[in-house]
Amino acid sequence: MMKIVLNSTSKDSAMGTDIILRENNLTRLLFRPQIVNNQKDINAPVNGCFIFQKKKKDDEWEDFKDFNLTSLKAYEGIKLELKSDEMLKLMTEADAYYKIHKEYGIIQGRSWFTKANSQLQKVIEMFKKDSSLFETLLDENKQELVKQTFEWMANTKNSEDIISRLLEVKGNELDQLNNLIGITNIRKLLKVWQENSDNNDEEFWQRVFTDNAWVLSQIFASPMLLFEDKAYVGGKGIGNKGGKVVDFMFKNDLSNDVALIEIKTPSTDLLSGKYRQNIYSIHSDLTGAIVQVLGYKETLQREYTSLRGSSDEDFKVFNPMCVVIAGKMNDLEEQKLQSFEWYRKEMKSVTIITFDELFKKVNLLLDLLSGKQEQEEST
Repeated sequence: MMKIVLNSTSKDSAMGTDIILRENNLTRLLFRPQIVNNQKDINAPVNGCFIFQKKKKDDEWEDFKDFNLTSLKAYEGIKLELKSDEMLKLMTEADAYYKIHKEYGIIQGRSWFTKANSQLQKVIEMFKKDSSLFETLLDENKQELVKQTFEWMANTKNSEDIISRLLEVKGNELDQLNNLIGITNIRKLLKVWQENSDNNDEEFWQRVFTDNAWVLSQIFASPMLLFEDKAYVGGKGIGNKGGKVVDFMFKNDLSNDVALIEIKTPSTDLLSGKYRQNIYSIHSDLTGAIVQVLGYKETLQREYTSLRGSSDEDFKVFNPMCVVIAGKMNDLEEQKLQSFEWYRKEMKSVTIITFDELFKKVNLLLDLLSGKQEQEEST
């Protein structure tokens, strides 16, 4: 891609990046473009000059001394010949300056532009005409499948026929296609769960939930969106140490109030030894995670003003919901399950969810979408 740097020289002019037309080890020819606010002809905002340069001993380029054309005698002249490839480069790159001025005018200070190739420009124009296409690519639940679909079509002999058919897709067929994309991604995620239900690597699960943040949103009754993963909630001392980072911070899409999620692993112990007959103690790994997320909440509430001032997005801290995701319920025998349920149902400030409960919700969502898809296909 061609990169352009513009430096304003006044409120009505800016100097552009040299266009190198010809170069060898000792000399080169360039065109130095300038964009201007041309009051006489708004369609002619670009001017410039040709410059010969020579290389100095320190490998720096310097301009040849100016030659005053008015000093030419009647029988003298100067001929500057451009080869066809040089002419093409000049016309192509100079055209970018016309487009920049048309869209942005003169920008004060220094500004940078990148000229995309023609094929990429066509894609950009396509996204401009239909923003929903761009939103689909940004959707973390669909982008990988869309990418694979593009790669498949590009490497398929009948790609033109495929694209032509897709352009004829009607609204109800498009809904079915969206459902299929969602179903495919859910099935892929459930496969990850089935193959890693005993994985005790917290960073692995951090990546899984970062890539599939919609799964964590299933926890909440209200509409929640991922606000930040590995979110700093404050706590640094005077030596810039002791900062606290919660695994995930979600934000209510309507009230902007945040929720904090701390994840452990499916292998995290929920209960320890028997306390008395049929009564089991809560394991320190679980209570430690609960105290940890409550500490994050306290720090966030205390330092909200400074954190909000440094954030680009608005968020509120009314009474943040706290969630801990840890362990598996299926690992608990009946008496242990009873102790666990007694404990977590008495928790007022922290919601405790096990990994198998969370992925059970994902499985139910798959059943819902699959049933809807089958119903639409039969109508």
